Amino acid sequence: MSRASTQLAGVVLTIAVFAAACSFPDSGGRGPVTYDPRPLSAALVTSAADTIRLQEREESAVAACMVRRGLRYLPQRAVTSERAVTTNPYGLLREEQARQDGYGAVGEIISGIGNRAPAATHHSGGWTKALEGTHEEKLTLPTGMVLTYRPDGCAYQGREEAYGRGWNRLENELEGWQALVMDRVEMNGLYANALSAWSACMRESGYSYADLQAPRQELAHRIEATGGQGKALRALGRKELRIAADDYACERKARLHEAVYEAQRDIEHTVLNAAARADIRRYQKFKRTALARGTGSVTSSAPF
Repeated sequence: MSRASTQLAGVVLTIAVFAAACSFPDSGGRGPVTYDPRPLSAALVTSAADTIRLQEREESAVAACMVRRGLRYLPQRAVTSERAVTTNPYGLLREEQARQDGYGAVGEIISGIGNRAPAATHHSGGWTKALEGTHEEKLTLPTGMVLTYRPDGCAYQGREEAYGRGWNRLENELEGWQALVMDRVEMNGLYANALSAWSACMRESGYSYADLQAPRQELAHRIEATGGQGKALRALGRKELRIAADDYACERKARLHEAVYEAQRDIEHTVLNAAARADIRRYQKFKRTALARGTGSVTSSAPF
């Protein structure tokens, strides 16, 4: 399925990882720096701490909207996983990530992060309509995909209040650009050749993986087979680390990080016009403003 066919979730990063999005071939004589490419030069990246702050601001704005309509809304607790901080959207690994946490699959289960869904609650039809809205409008993304949204709902209006008028459409448009760039990268010859070399390298290590998501999919099946038993999960976690270490080694041997970086750079130069770049700058300004309203301090975003 094309990544453009789904709405991408926001990517969150620490500043250290965020800086890596703009890696350079050398680092003051200390040897090569591994590229950690992010779509749109990491324009959609938000630090983990700021993600929490922004989620809290959104929830407060939604609650205020519902109060104005005579309804009560309990803001959801803002949560972000530290593993989301280090996850590359293309599935590329970093050395310390592979060595310490693998793909984060087993660790996510053991830590219980994957089981923190809020308890189900039941509300009246009027409450749900107030939150979600009833009047539908459509937005065509740069990929050609059409999204349906309801601008009269408090979920939509709360986000507009938190960031600024036009935020919802702008965010969806940029996520569309991000999906388009990633799809084009994965169809690019540089990427295809490097991925083929990676797959061959993994076969030499005893694995049969056609793409970067295959190890994660295999682990997901194996996690399910453990039935949640702690001993079995820990054993699988050790195996995950071994697979991830081999994966990273093959990514470096195939120069997969460099291939993604170069393909993405060329594709963005071609597909991102002046209007798209202006939208990226506007998006970053919206986010900075929302953060400044909270505490007066803002975590820097990557320049574009």
